[in-house]
Amino acid sequence: MARLTIAIPTVNRADLLGRAIESALAQSSADVEILVSDNGSTDQTPAVIERYAGRGLRTFRHPKTISAASHGRFLVEQARGEFFLGLSDDDYLESDFAAEVLAAFDRHPESAFVYTGCAVHYEDVQVPALIGPALEPGADFLAMHYHGKRELSWCACVSRVRDLLELGPQPDDHILGDMFFWTKIALKGPVGCVPRVLSHYILLRHRNDNISHGTSPQVWARESRMMVDEVIQASREAGATAEYISNLEAAAKVHIARTTANQFVWTRIRGASLADLLAWSIPSFQYLAWTFPVVSRLAAALLLPPSFLRRMLLRSAAKLANARRNQVPG
Repeated sequence: MARLTIAIPTVNRADLLGRAIESALAQSSADVEILVSDNGSTDQTPAVIERYAGRGLRTFRHPKTISAASHGRFLVEQARGEFFLGLSDDDYLESDFAAEVLAAFDRHPESAFVYTGCAVHYEDVQVPALIGPALEPGADFLAMHYHGKRELSWCACVSRVRDLLELGPQPDDHILGDMFFWTKIALKGPVGCVPRVLSHYILLRHRNDNISHGTSPQVWARESRMMVDEVIQASREAGATAEYISNLEAAAKVHIARTTANQFVWTRIRGASLADLLAWSIPSFQYLAWTFPVVSRLAAALLLPPSFLRRMLLRSAAKLANARRNQVPG
């Protein structure tokens, strides 16, 4: 039985799906099973999947599209491996991903989950995500994440199937399922890291259909706040000092404010109207901070046209990629 299940959910992305499947098939480790589940596509997705018949994939097709949460739960329940990777149909892996992650679990079986370095794609620009040491306490990982020093994409994160099953279905009031799962799993034990860029997360491409881009800012902020509250409560129960809790709360507030402001930019680039942004502003105020990064991003989203915002974002990504080139392991 394969140790790692690579699960690829897909819907109406026939032009991208092949790359994700090819990257899963190209793994240097034979200890992998690959699931591909078509969530009711109406394009050429079934024909793309059919091209891989006989190559060991387990495939599923839902006649009607179900929710992303239900689809994710379905794939976890189908997994036969000990470990699970959710690979979006527009993301892809390097060939050593599975081998390196499984070796990391072998070195540190106490790991709650293991993640790898990840290239975050803004069209043609690749920004290496910020990562941590080979092993660190889950509480430290989360604190560093809120301080902006750890960046995690679901396509870089491998969890145990049993932990995902124990957590149960993604709640109806959560849209950001990956954040829900890895935050809760990080509270179970130390977090492992493979310091190589072995996964690729497509954050921005010509078709702006990444689900996180379309999440309204107040929903993003509300869910982020809910997860922070759970982390803080768990830290208190674990005996964290008042100073630690205070520092964690301060970092989390900055994190939520910054990422909520980012959502205003993302949704505007994706096509949200000014009326949408203004409607979202009032319920989002409680999560914002009046710092220059937050105010400047809000102002840009409200005042600049989407095409100009996109060009600004790509220029910023290019600068960030250059700055991190010699700081983050490749």
